[in-house]
Amino acid sequence: MVSIQYNQHLHNAIIGIVMLVIAILFILYMGDSMVDSTREFRNSYMQYLFK
Repeated sequence: MVSIQYNQHLHNAIIGIVMLVIAILFILYMGDSMVDSTREFRNSYMQYLFK
C-alpha cells in the first residue's frame, strides 16, 4: 500500500517537473519571438523615419 502511494507521488512529481520545463521553454520562446518582432518593427520604423 505504501509503495502504491509512493509511486503515485513520484508520478505526480515527474509530471509536475515536465510541465514546469514545458512552461519555461514556452515563456522563453515567446519572449524571444517578441524581441525579434520588436527589433524588426523598430528597424522598419527607423527606415521609414529617415526616408
